[in-house]
This record gives sequence, C-alpha cells and structure tokens, in this order.
Amino acid sequence: MRVLLSVGVLLGVLCLQHPVWGFPFILTQLSSRKSSCKAIPSSMTLCHGVGYSEMRLPNLLGHDTMKEVLQQAGSWVPLLTKQCHTDTKKFLCSLFAPVCLSDLEEAIHPCRSLCEAVRDGCTPVMAAFGFPWPEMFNCSKFPERNELCVPPAGMEDKAVVEKEELPCPACHSPADTEKEFLQDFCSRDFGKS
Repeated sequence: MRVLLSVGVLLGVLCLQHPVWGFPFILTQLSSRKSSCKAIPSSMTLCHGVGYSEMRLPNLLGHDTMKEVLQQAGSWVPLLTKQCHTDTKKFLCSLFAPVCLSDLEEAIHPCRSLCEAVRDGCTPVMAAFGFPWPEMFNCSKFPERNELCVPPAGMEDKAVVEKEELPCPACHSPADTEKEFLQDFCSRDFGKS
C-alpha cells in the first residue's frame, strides 16, 4: 500500500513540475471513464449564452464534479472581459463545458487552430497581468481541423475549411436541441447548410 501511495505522489509531483505530461494523461484517462451529459448550470457565467445547454462530465480538463467545474471555470471569467480574442468563450467552454451530444460517447475537443488563435490573442494580455499561457491548454494536444473538433470562427479559417470541403458528420443527423446547435454551428463555421 505504501509503495502505491509513493508512486501516486511521485506521479503527482512530476505532473505539477511538468504539466504537459499531466495533460495527455488526463485525456487518456478520460477516454476510459464513463462520461455523462449534465445541464450547464445557470451559475456558470463563463459559458452563458454559449449556444448549447448540456455539457459532458468529466470535462476535457479532468474535472469530475460540477462543483469543481464551477470553481475552476470562474477564475477564467475575467479573461472574457479583456476581449483579447472573439473566440475566447468558445475555446474555454469547449474545455470546461464540452458540448454533449447523445449520439457521441466522447467529448468534442477544440481544434488546434482555435486554441492557437485564442492563445496568440490572449497571451499578451495574460502576460501583462503576470500570467503565462497554461500548459494544460497546450495547443499541440488538440486535433487538426480534418478531425471532428470545435473550429475557430475567423474568416481565414472559414475560407480554408470551405476549400478543403470537410464534412461535419453531426450536421447530417436528426435534429434535437444539441444537434440543432451543432448544425447551426457547423453551417455557420464551415459555410455549409
């Protein structure tokens, strides 16, 4: 028992010293745990008006409880007021409150290009207040645009995605509240209906 505890403490220390090691571990661990859809609470101000009503728990940052999500997400609300990038809310909510679709058993990750755009816009603002871009948001860990992921809404990205003619599988499924959001999301961000 003492050996297992020591190994757990050592892994915890390594992940704190090297957060990028901890992030892939969390993503791997999430895929083996059963997730469920939960209503986004009205007290979660970070994701007010995000366009969908249910989120997946555990979320993409490894938060298992709504209490933990609310506590951690609340610390990011001030970044929204700085308006460092138009997709900041979309990016943060895709991590803290990933959209939950009953057809999919796993969460939809933000696209790498969404992460990079928000990172590039917000890093100078965060640095001005003494905060670096967190390793848990390491953009290289997110999928490319050719996979199912939450894309940026910028005009350049729309043109690139339209040119590549990437399908949005969720756009062609029967509509319910979340699917209607995703269909609107897909048509708006991919320029398709």
